[in-house]
Amino acid sequence: MTAEAPCFAVLGSPIAHSLSPLLHRAAAAAVGIAPFSYDRIETTEDGLAALLDSRADLRGLSLTMPLKQRLIRLARERGWTVDADAEATGAGNTLLRPVDGPVEVLNTDVTGIVAAVHEGLAAAAAESAPWSDEADILGAGATAASAITAASRLGVTRVRLFVRDRTRAGSARAVAQSLGLDAVVADLPDWVPGERGLTLSTLPAGALDAARVALPGRIDALILDAAYAPEAAALQDALTARGALVVDGSRMLLHQAVAQHVRFAVLAGLDPSAAHRAEPVILAAMDTALAEA
Repeated sequence: MTAEAPCFAVLGSPIAHSLSPLLHRAAAAAVGIAPFSYDRIETTEDGLAALLDSRADLRGLSLTMPLKQRLIRLARERGWTVDADAEATGAGNTLLRPVDGPVEVLNTDVTGIVAAVHEGLAAAAAESAPWSDEADILGAGATAASAITAASRLGVTRVRLFVRDRTRAGSARAVAQSLGLDAVVADLPDWVPGERGLTLSTLPAGALDAARVALPGRIDALILDAAYAPEAAALQDALTARGALVVDGSRMLLHQAVAQHVRFAVLAGLDPSAAHRAEPVILAAMDTALAEA
C-alpha cells in the first residue's frame, strides 16, 4: 500500500468488538478492490477532530458510539455536507473525504433498520406487517433517533419512547416531533413486549434482563434488537419462544454497511455506476462473512 492510497476504518470507543472490518474487507475482495485497508481505531469524542486532522489518508470512515452526534457538530463547524437522514437524526455514522469534492456525512443506520425489518418480514413469509401506525422505541441515544426515523418510514405515526433516564429523552422526543410523530416518554421497566406490533430496541446488549421483562404468553410483534452481542441472546430467545418475530441487530449492521460500502468503493476508485450495480455482490459477500464470523 502506498502512502497515497486511501485508507478506511471504523472509529469508536470501545471498538475492539466491531465486525465492520470483517464486512468491508469481504465486500472489497468481492468487487475487486485491491489493495484495501480497513482497520479499527479507538477514539473518543474529544479526540475525533484531532484524529481526522492527523490522518488525511483516511478517506472513508464508519463511526459508532460515542461519535455519531459529535460528527454532526463537527460537520456544522466545518461546513461539511450532511445528508437528510443525518440532519433529521442529529447523528452520522459515515464520513466520506474524497481528494476532490465535498466532505460528506451520512446516516446509513436508518436505511439499515428499514432494510432489516423488511428482510425479517420476508424471511417469515409474513402476509402483512404486524403493526399499524404505532411503535415502541427502546433507548434514547443516537441510534434511537435513527430508529424513530426508520419507524416513520415504516408507516408509524405514534411512538412510545421507553428510556432508562427520562432526563435524557429530550433529543429523541424532538426527533420524533420534527418528523410529525406523536411521542410519549415512558420508563423502560414498563415496556411490555407485544403491546405494539413493532418494537425497535437500541439498548446495549444486556440492558434488558430477560428474567425481569414482563413477557406475555403470546407476542404478535416484530422486535428488532440492535444489539448483536451474546448478552442479547437470552431475551431474544425468550421473545421468539412466545411467537415474536425477532430481528437480530447483526442484520441492521449488515444493511447499513452495504450502503456505506457502495460509497467507499467509489472513494477506492470504482466508477459510481459500477459501485451501485455491485450492491447485490456487496450484500452477498458481507452476508457470507457475517455467517462465518
